[in-house]
Amino acid sequence: MSDKRTIVLKFGGSVLRGEADLPLAVHEIYRHWRQGYRVLAVVSAFEGTTDELLSRTEKYGPDGNDHAVATLLATGEAVSAALLSSALKRSGIHSKILAPHQVGILTEGEPLDGEIKGANIETVDRALDDSIVIASGFVGVNADGDTTLLGRGGTDLTALYLANELSARCVLVKDVDGLFESNPAESTTRPRRFSTVSYKTTLERGGELVQPKAVEFAAKAGLDFEIASLGSGVATFVGGYEDAFASDITEDLRRPLKVALLGCGVVGFGVYERLRAMPQKFEITGVVNLRRERAIERGVEPSLIRSNAVELIEDDCDVVVELIGGKDAADRFIRHALTNGKAVVSANKALISENDTALHKLADSADVSLRYSAAVGGVVPALETARRLAKTSRPTAIRGIINGTSNFICGRLEDGEGFDNSIKAAQDAGFAEADPTLDIDGSDAAQKLVLLARTAFGSDITFDDIARRGLEAASEKDALAARNAGRSFRVVAEFRADGGEVKANVSTVSLDTSDPLANIHGAENLLEFETEGGTRHVVRGRGAGRYATAEAVLGDIFDIYYETLERNRPVLATLPSDTYRVQGAAI
Repeated sequence: MSDKRTIVLKFGGSVLRGEADLPLAVHEIYRHWRQGYRVLAVVSAFEGTTDELLSRTEKYGPDGNDHAVATLLATGEAVSAALLSSALKRSGIHSKILAPHQVGILTEGEPLDGEIKGANIETVDRALDDSIVIASGFVGVNADGDTTLLGRGGTDLTALYLANELSARCVLVKDVDGLFESNPAESTTRPRRFSTVSYKTTLERGGELVQPKAVEFAAKAGLDFEIASLGSGVATFVGGYEDAFASDITEDLRRPLKVALLGCGVVGFGVYERLRAMPQKFEITGVVNLRRERAIERGVEPSLIRSNAVELIEDDCDVVVELIGGKDAADRFIRHALTNGKAVVSANKALISENDTALHKLADSADVSLRYSAAVGGVVPALETARRLAKTSRPTAIRGIINGTSNFICGRLEDGEGFDNSIKAAQDAGFAEADPTLDIDGSDAAQKLVLLARTAFGSDITFDDIARRGLEAASEKDALAARNAGRSFRVVAEFRADGGEVKANVSTVSLDTSDPLANIHGAENLLEFETEGGTRHVVRGRGAGRYATAEAVLGDIFDIYYETLERNRPVLATLPSDTYRVQGAAI
């Protein structure tokens, strides 16, 4: 198996109640992917779907064909998997669906309540190297190739089995924050939540929450796993642990993070919608938008709309999200927020690339966060990867396509469209601004390259140090010539540190089709990080558009939410240490 960090996330019908819940599942996947995990999402059917399908089979009598029943019920999981993949694509995140026969969960015994005997783990492992992987839970096949099921709650078993085979971390995502001493929905007072719990206690108290057969498998395999809710900063750790309850202090301090939103355009409203959908985690204190009526038309609560950004910043808020764009006003507001002890999230690459050193000094002096993941690569975890490699490896080069708009235009030019028509197509698709100059002349990519180089290498490179030859210096003939030669026309950014010599440029190039960058189309971004020894780390996704940018901004806001929890959390509420493990623990 791969030595890369892998996590299995199980989404059941209690959290995937319908399509409206898909954005929450997308972000749960995204937040782990941006931390450097390979992610396997194991899904159940939407809430109520399995029962509805089962009732349809019962119309034909009690003695139906069990394999036919299994085949019908499995369609519920297939629908969830397909729609989750579509939702990920909308946010610019690549995913691959592995059908039950590809995952190859081999079962024996009852067709509707089988026992797992094996799986095509190598297939799953290889797929995880290239993208997020989505698999149907609950469904298997027998030795004859017939569809089988793993019993009620069998998605838990699918997730735990695959996690064990992949040596992966496993989180069973539920509609509660973990395992409680009693059902929170049926308790008149708040029941205590287990921070750690043994397999035995989980079987005794969690039968409705986790499939007993799945817990028994985990106990036999010695597999630890977690029970948590979507976006939760806490979890119950199940395994060879002593039973221990979470501190009341931990539970009480999980108040919503107060967010002030500056700017409510296309991206800003996307962020607004997502935050409003999670009132237990986030409270919007106000929205600054100069076009009040437009904001109301989009759906912003009128009472939240403010005209004075300074007053909103000075009000009671934890984090200021700057999405107004431009430099002067945005710089003033960000500095005011940091000076007043407010964390800041921004997508303003032009401003950050110019002033990040000074802004980070302000943030450090106030002991608050300054985050701007969306400034580079949209949903692609570019800065996160650069930051992680700077700590764990020695990067030697960065190379990639980091401007989705110019890449979209390159594809149109290759297809023979004129320059002006290609730009208009990018604008119509929502990728290009009304004035696309910064995209076309390579400035946007250069600003991003500055941030990447500073993050990965600690370089003091500036925008003026980067040689730029963007699309405005190329011609339609260049693109067609590349295509006619069987090559690809692209705008590539590169930073390379060879000893004391630094090479940094943004240029239009003709690439051989064997080059990974040659196969990046539309508004996609791809970044290759090379480290000492020649190892390459690749991240890929959409770098432009409302959903991709909003997802990255939301990721930064969530990171600050988790930071707040960590600051207030007793030691035991984080990953449990061996102190709490019971040697040789079993049921």
